[in-house]
Amino acid sequence: MPTFASMAAMRFGYGRRPGETPPQDVDTLIRQVERGVREPSLFPFEGLAERRALFADYGIVEVASREGRAKGTLVMIDGRSVSPYGIALNNALQRDRHLRVQQAVLSPNGFFERLAAFWFDHFAIDARKGATTRILAAVYEAEALRPNLAGKFSTLLAAAVLHPAMLVYLDQVRSVGPNSPVGRKSGRGLNENLARELIELHTMGAGSGYSQTDVRAAAYLLTGLWYRAPAYHTVFRARFAEPGSHDVLGRSYGGADQQMERVHNLLHDLAAREETRRHICRKLVVHFISDDPPQAVVDAMVEAWQRSDGELFAVYRAMLDHPRSFAEEGQKVRQPFDFVVSALRALNVPDTALQPNGTKDKQWQSASDMAALKDVMMMTDEGRPALGTNSLSVGVLERLGQSVWSPSSPAGWAENLSAWVTASQITERIAWTRRLVARFGGDADPRAFLEATLADVARADTIETVSRAPSREIAMTMVLASPEFNRR
Repeated sequence: MPTFASMAAMRFGYGRRPGETPPQDVDTLIRQVERGVREPSLFPFEGLAERRALFADYGIVEVASREGRAKGTLVMIDGRSVSPYGIALNNALQRDRHLRVQQAVLSPNGFFERLAAFWFDHFAIDARKGATTRILAAVYEAEALRPNLAGKFSTLLAAAVLHPAMLVYLDQVRSVGPNSPVGRKSGRGLNENLARELIELHTMGAGSGYSQTDVRAAAYLLTGLWYRAPAYHTVFRARFAEPGSHDVLGRSYGGADQQMERVHNLLHDLAAREETRRHICRKLVVHFISDDPPQAVVDAMVEAWQRSDGELFAVYRAMLDHPRSFAEEGQKVRQPFDFVVSALRALNVPDTALQPNGTKDKQWQSASDMAALKDVMMMTDEGRPALGTNSLSVGVLERLGQSVWSPSSPAGWAENLSAWVTASQITERIAWTRRLVARFGGDADPRAFLEATLADVARADTIETVSRAPSREIAMTMVLASPEFNRR
C-alpha cells in the first residue's frame, strides 16, 4: 500500500520534483491552496496589471492593422498581407501558454495547481476562438479563477461566467433581447449559448430537471451583458436587455428594472441548488480519484458544501479527509497536461528549457509605453509570429491532443481512461519521454530515479523491468512510460 505522501503527490499534485518534500498530511495540501490563491501567477507574461494597462495599446495596433488592410498598406510577404495585430496576439499567447506550463512545473503548490486546471476545464474557454480570447485567456485564469477557487462557489461562478473572456467565447456579446429597444430596431435576437452552459455545465449538470423553457428564460435574463473595450470590464446595457420578468426553475427574475442585479440573483440561486452541489462534487471526485466516483466521498463533500454554504475549502477538505480518497491507486489515467508536467518535474527540467522557441531575454519598459509591445510584434522573415511552440512543453501537448487553454468543447476535456489510453497516445508519450531523458537524464542512476519518482508506488514487475533495461536511457524512459507513472 503506497504511503500518504506518495498518493498525495501523484493523485492530488503533479508528482515528485527533486528537492521538494511531498505532502505529509491533509493540512499540507490545504496550505498549498491557501498559498496559491494569494500568489500571483507567472502569466500573463507582463503581469496582470501590466497586461490590463496595455489593452489600450493593443487596441491602437488593432485599429492600425484594420486601417492598413482597408487602404492596402499592410506589409506583403509572398503575396500575403501581414497584420501587426495578429502577430502581436499570437506572440503574446505563445508566451502566456508556455508560462502556464512553467507555472505547473515550478510551483510547490501542486494541489492548488491541479485545482486551477480543474476549474479552468469546468469553466472552459478556448483561447484560439478569436482575437479577444487570445489576449484574455491568461487574464481570465489569473484574475477570475485562481484567486477565487478557495472561496464560495457562488463567488467563483460569478467571476467566471461574467468575465469578458466567457462572454466572448459563448457568444453572449451577440445576444440581444428581441423586445429590447435595440432588438426591435435592429432585428437582432437571442443567443442561448451562455444560458445553456451555465445551467448544463457550470451549475446543475445535464439531465438535472431543467427544461428548454428554463434555458430560454435564463438567456433573456442574461441579455444586456457586455464588456467595454479596450478596458475589458463587464457592464450591463439596459437597452439590449429583454424587458419583463422571466421564470427560471420556478423563480421569477427581472421586472421593471433591467439591471445587473437580476443576473447576480440568478447566479446566486443556481449556485445554491442541490443539483449544483452534487454535480460539482461528483466532477471533483471523478477528476481526482476515479472515473467511477465513490458515492461516499461525493456525499461527504455535498454535506460539507451545504454545511458551509458553498465554501470550497470545506468541500476540498471533505474530499481529502475521506479514507477512500487515498485508496486504490491507479484509478485515473494522467491526461496529457498532467503527464507532461509530471515528467518535467521528475527530471527537474529548468524553466530556461521551457521557453517558447525564438524567445529573447528582454527588460520590459513601462506598461503604458507603446515600446513595450515591440517584443510581441516581432516576426520572422516569412512574416510569421517570431515565437513558436517549444516541443518539450506546449508543442508536445498539442501533439497529444490537449492544447493549453484550448479544450475541445465548452464541456472541457474528457476524463475517462479510453479517451487518453490509445495506441497513438502511448506511442507519442514514449517517443517524447525518450527525447526528454536523452536531454535531461544526465548520468542519473535509473534505480535511484525510479525510487525518487515512484517511491512505494512502483510495482515489483516495473522494478525488475527497469533493472533489466539494456541502457540507462531506456531504463529511465521505462520509468516515465510505466503504468504507475501514467496513472494516479
